[in-house]
Amino acid sequence: MKNMEQQSSKGLVLTTSGHETQSANSVREYSDPPIPDDLLIEIFSRVPAKSIARFRCVSKFLASIFCRPDFTDLFLTMSLTRPRFLFALEADKTLFLYSAPQPHNPNDNSSLVATHYQTLIFPEYIGFDNPRTLCGLVLHRKMRVICNPATGEFLTLPNVLKENILPNGNPAVIAATYLGYDRIGKRFKVLRMTPSRDGRPNTHQVLTLESGKLLWRMVECKFHFVPTLALANHICINGVLYFEAKLGKSTVIVCFDVTSEKFGFINTNEDMEQGLACELKFLELFNYKGKLGIHNKENDLYGKRLVLWVLEDAGNHKWSKNVYVFSPLDELMVMHIKFVGVTGRGEIVYSPRPFHPVNWYFVVFYNVESKTFTRVKVEGLKVEEGEKNHFKKTLIGYVENLEFM
Repeated sequence: MKNMEQQSSKGLVLTTSGHETQSANSVREYSDPPIPDDLLIEIFSRVPAKSIARFRCVSKFLASIFCRPDFTDLFLTMSLTRPRFLFALEADKTLFLYSAPQPHNPNDNSSLVATHYQTLIFPEYIGFDNPRTLCGLVLHRKMRVICNPATGEFLTLPNVLKENILPNGNPAVIAATYLGYDRIGKRFKVLRMTPSRDGRPNTHQVLTLESGKLLWRMVECKFHFVPTLALANHICINGVLYFEAKLGKSTVIVCFDVTSEKFGFINTNEDMEQGLACELKFLELFNYKGKLGIHNKENDLYGKRLVLWVLEDAGNHKWSKNVYVFSPLDELMVMHIKFVGVTGRGEIVYSPRPFHPVNWYFVVFYNVESKTFTRVKVEGLKVEEGEKNHFKKTLIGYVENLEFM
């Protein structure tokens, strides 16, 4: 595991009510009686990850607390109640990661201040990939890298078994890589599917992110599906990994249970598949209040409305359809922004197109009850001088995780 940034502990002190300063090591010593470990865990579970990173550098005692599984589990649980935006800016070989809290009641006069998390520099051009985030980790599919923005750690996935590798280190066949989370075992898993070119079954392998040597394992899939070009478009909700594929001539949503490592699929319908005959078009998957949501921009009639599908019953392949019709004035704005997803409170989020100037960046919230749009400026996004064409990706529902991969 590599650390992208070294946190400086110089000058870090804790201040008491008597205006005295003391090192973090002595917090317990000066407490009478000593502060119990479980109370310290409860207190620090509410502290931002950046502060935790500083504290663990100046105190061996606190570092031991922060590495305990019960602390990292509680910290993640608390983080899930305070979701954030994650802004990914890509330029040539560099990936800039920023984050900002998701506002509860945004208005036109409010703004978001983004904090710089990490800058990742890759050995080659990273292209316009779509990074995905899950429980605090970020998957960069093209570079086969998983990063924890809160801790600065990153992991390069090993080559899979039986995969034809070109001299430059890239696979000869475009493979799909998906990140899932096993809620029962509390483990992250990576699913990699390598399509076959000669009609044979696809190859499916799973890797568990854990200490020690990382090894791929073969898993069985009893039905043969063909991945679409939306290889990076996937989502994990409540321990189930979803992604789009073709089964025969039909578009389906493949389901992979991260705990049992079993596959299944959910049928879509003709309305949902409108316009998908073109291979360059695909369904957008998102989390809708704990349920799988689907957006197909071809249903939106060029910005006149927004159509969202929500999975109500996976066993019976039942979907509900939600249609939001916009006013003529709102249509003009929607035409120039991009659907991002839905917050836990049910607000629909849009962001500018990928190459929108970073100094004028913003996010837009649509309240489905009042049927109003709110535009919120994003401040703090910075790029190196001379770098203008940054590909930008806005992710919602990011949570800080102190899991050390």
